[in-house]
Amino acid sequence: MFVRDIMTRDPVTVRPGSDPLAALAILKCAPFRRLPVIDADGSLVGLVAASDLEVFLTKAGSPGVMKRQHRVDQVAVGAVVTVAPDCPLEEAAVLMIENKIGSLPVVEANRLVGIVTDTDILGQFARALGAGTDWLRLTVQVPNVQGQLADLTSRIAQEGGNVTSVVAADADDPRWTNVVLRVQDASREAVLYAVEGHPAVRVLHVWERDEAVPEG
Repeated sequence: MFVRDIMTRDPVTVRPGSDPLAALAILKCAPFRRLPVIDADGSLVGLVAASDLEVFLTKAGSPGVMKRQHRVDQVAVGAVVTVAPDCPLEEAAVLMIENKIGSLPVVEANRLVGIVTDTDILGQFARALGAGTDWLRLTVQVPNVQGQLADLTSRIAQEGGNVTSVVAADADDPRWTNVVLRVQDASREAVLYAVEGHPAVRVLHVWERDEAVPEG
């Protein structure tokens, strides 16, 4: 999955000389928190956030003075971290984490073509992991040895289970790998039968969606 698959294309933008009051009004009426600032050539020159506009306008004075004297480029952040459309989502997420930012303008050939937010990426990761489905979620430890994961998924398939997503992470012991699987088309009993039949696999947790729904 790449940034281009989930980004908002042709996002709403403002010019450097735009009125900060107008930019804030756009943000208050829209489901996003930042506006890219582009010049007449369509090149990205900055990014302005609703929170920064509010602080700026609070300190700026009367509305009449603001309209005549103030511009968006007085508020916008100029050194903007950007990303290319073909950047993998996980790399875009790392950029956001490292820079402590919530959105990335998407730039191609020096032109703004979209914007991707932390909410976009989080939502896609949740969907990829099967969140919101009734599929069985299984957490296991497998030996950190070539072929072990393939053997495990093969055993599940033999019991009619379809592994729809797999996420692996390092365990505390480097000899092991923690693996989270989402499995559909097989009962809990059948999946556990397949997994527990693997001599080296440790079952850490089993979860089904109805377990998270409170009674009453």
